[in-house]
Amino acid sequence: MRDSDEGKIQAAVNKLMQPFQPNKREDEVVDREVIHTIRQRVEGWGQHATIITGRYGSGKSVALQEALRGVQGVFEHCVEDKGWKDALYKSLGVDGLGMLKEVLCEVGRKLQELDGVATQAPILVLDIPRETRKGMDLISILAKELSSDKRGAAAHVIVCASSAAMAMAFDAGGRQRQKDIWVGDLTDDEAERLLALHGHKEDWLQFTEECGLRALDLVSACERYTGPESLGTMKADMEQEARKEVKKFLLCEFQTLRGIIPAGSNILTALKTNRDSGDGQGVDEMSVGLGASPRDVTNWIREKDAHPVIWHLPDSKYRFASELHAKVAAEILDSQSQSSP
Repeated sequence: MRDSDEGKIQAAVNKLMQPFQPNKREDEVVDREVIHTIRQRVEGWGQHATIITGRYGSGKSVALQEALRGVQGVFEHCVEDKGWKDALYKSLGVDGLGMLKEVLCEVGRKLQELDGVATQAPILVLDIPRETRKGMDLISILAKELSSDKRGAAAHVIVCASSAAMAMAFDAGGRQRQKDIWVGDLTDDEAERLLALHGHKEDWLQFTEECGLRALDLVSACERYTGPESLGTMKADMEQEARKEVKKFLLCEFQTLRGIIPAGSNILTALKTNRDSGDGQGVDEMSVGLGASPRDVTNWIREKDAHPVIWHLPDSKYRFASELHAKVAAEILDSQSQSSP
């Protein structure tokens, strides 16, 4: 029975019906507004895939997992290489897409019979690490088939993309067929609570002043902390890295029929002008010049490992990756301007 199709389907259904358990304990996670945003999307879902994106180290996976804590009908799979679909089927113990759909439909029926569940739709989470470079075409096709099928959506596909380039490569039939949720830096209140969890309730402000508000940086600072001087060392390291990234990004150029487009210089200059004007909300893709799309730029950023700017997918704008990158970029651009004849 266990090796029969019915047995495989039932085993997979049983696996999905278990309440989802995140990697971190609940008392290790700071409550964030974005967690509630994701949960609202889950509870109110009707159709189309959800894309979770944001700056590397902002806490996307943690926020998504926390939003799904205790939810039944969830299966999470890491997309590591081009063979991810076969790995997905193997991890669920099913023979292919047809059997996967049967599993999802059965899970959906079971969820609809239960009272008080967060959602009556099964959820397939596809987590795409920063190192993954290919596979978004197949992810897009699967998401379209499962979440936007004309005959009725079978599952809520949630794609958690560490790389903006991968997030932008997602296409299940246009932007109207996806919901973008951005995970940004921590707020001051969230940072204070995170640092309190790591034993720095009293001196949390010193951490944020030296290291900013990105979750990964603050956790790393706590792990490296040996005293106030260690924060200064980390700040110096971060500034050195930011300076290197800005200088590298200034070399970002694209050859077009009209000549070479200095995309990096154009974007940084436009962002600096935008901040100097008092707006600071970022600039659109036309700031780069014709011939260099955001997808081109984000691919370049990933390939060259230079991240002084981000493409904010929900707002369709370039923004500085952090206040530190903005500060360093302004210094470098001002220095170049002063040295020009």
